Amino acid sequence: MTIRDGDGNAGSDPLEPAFWGQLFAGLPAPVIVADGPGGSSTPQSETLVRRRKTWVDRLFAGEASYANSPDKIVILQNGVEIEDVPIDPLGSWTVVGRHPRAHIQLEAYKLGLFHAAFYKKDGRFYLRAIDLECGTLLDRKKIKAGVPVPLRDGSLVDIPGYQLRIRLANSPATGGEEIVEAEELAEISSYFYVPPPPPSNLIEDRAAIALWSGGVTSLKVADIIEETTDVKTFRLVGEKPLLFSYRPGQFVTLLLTIDGEYIERSYSISSSPSRPHVLELTVKRVPGGRVSNWLCDHVMLGERLTIKGPAGKFSCFDCPASKMLFIGAGSGITPMMSMSRWIVDTTTDVDVKFLVSFKSPADIIFRKELELISARHACFRVAVTLTSAWPGRSESWTGLTGRFDKSMIHALVPDLDQRHVFLCGPEPFAAEVRRILQELGFDQAKLHSESFGSSRVAGGGKRVPKPLALSEPRHRVHFIKSDRTVETDETVTLLELAEAHGIEMDYACRTGSCAECEVSFTGTLSEKPEFEKDRRRKENGIAFACCSVALSDLEVEA
Repeated sequence: MTIRDGDGNAGSDPLEPAFWGQLFAGLPAPVIVADGPGGSSTPQSETLVRRRKTWVDRLFAGEASYANSPDKIVILQNGVEIEDVPIDPLGSWTVVGRHPRAHIQLEAYKLGLFHAAFYKKDGRFYLRAIDLECGTLLDRKKIKAGVPVPLRDGSLVDIPGYQLRIRLANSPATGGEEIVEAEELAEISSYFYVPPPPPSNLIEDRAAIALWSGGVTSLKVADIIEETTDVKTFRLVGEKPLLFSYRPGQFVTLLLTIDGEYIERSYSISSSPSRPHVLELTVKRVPGGRVSNWLCDHVMLGERLTIKGPAGKFSCFDCPASKMLFIGAGSGITPMMSMSRWIVDTTTDVDVKFLVSFKSPADIIFRKELELISARHACFRVAVTLTSAWPGRSESWTGLTGRFDKSMIHALVPDLDQRHVFLCGPEPFAAEVRRILQELGFDQAKLHSESFGSSRVAGGGKRVPKPLALSEPRHRVHFIKSDRTVETDETVTLLELAEAHGIEMDYACRTGSCAECEVSFTGTLSEKPEFEKDRRRKENGIAFACCSVALSDLEVEA
């Protein structure tokens, strides 16, 4: 158990995720106390030091149990007191949960990241339930999430795995008082008091576990990890034990309904198929990002998300090499993190250099894991460069700074010409790296790029016809399956043309990477320059509809 100091903003809505982000953003990092000769400790208050001791430590040290703090939370597990915590010193909000920044951090089956909160207002203490899936009990009644409930001396709060006894010196006992907005329970859920069952995936007959390797499926959000202040990883599992099979670097498409509108949005898989029981999507909040921001703000533990996939050709599986270079920026790290995890998990015989760019130390996604991978695997080296000054410069940085340039890449990767390069990041970043590689004389046939980071626009479910303004010259395209012949010019893609005339055509990314819109054709067409190198595919009459335009009359199998 860990207990931390911190003050919250009581003026915000505690059910809004933005409130919790604001609350914990200003909290200090966990205090580490070094013991033994030569050890040093971070300065901290006597109260904090004392609070980190268990009640047994204080008993044998002959210390009183916060004699000068009459208002406290007594934490019990299996009926035994394991800690008592003064409420006031923790700040205006005292948050209980599994999150590392929670004021009272506990670990238990079914306990939420932010499970419940205590706060003081006008001299009185209140309780708010936060977790929606498993709930919080007050005197054996389930209270409604988000509704403040007054506490009295002797109040008993049940959360999964623990009981919290409230001790208030200047408050009457709870006897006879009804709890407002509470639900009388005929039976208390077993997970409040019974140890959790063994993990369901521990099945001796592995063949009995279902395997997902494609199609549409519903998954449960098993955990949400805050990678940075604006990046979250959603850990997904099957409704029943499920194994996931895909290629590292691929993506899936979320099928969502937001404000009554059906929306599809694709995200890179950041987990690795070498860890097949979970599927992880790492999502970065972006200005104006309707879906990404909605996911970060509204999706909670236990909710269900529907996905389809996997899709995409950006994978080290498709171009095996003994030496690789990963170059990424920001959330573009996600597909390459999937490949990195697979490479180190399987001890694949490949030498990897991973160059990644972020704005500031606080923006480094997967920082600790990258450090660990680099430290524990001799053939895997990570280099991080920071491109912006950060407010206050609260953290010193002795690593690389500035954007990637020819001298930096040459110094970090002197054997560049021997490697396959995997590039992913915002388009301006990717374009600059392509220019640098070209100036260095790099063989472009060994460059594999994904330009849209962790999110792709996959369009909505309402594919309504939309008018086109055609220029000259014009050509006629016959869609064979739909038996439709329409006019086009040399700027409209085949996918846009099909959409404009209500012709159904599969797609996911609209950028030529997922291969979902692959179609057969006869005639002459032109693809985006980065796909022209795959001439064999086009010579065999196969094209990506999302990035191909007609240069003659065409027949298309759609």
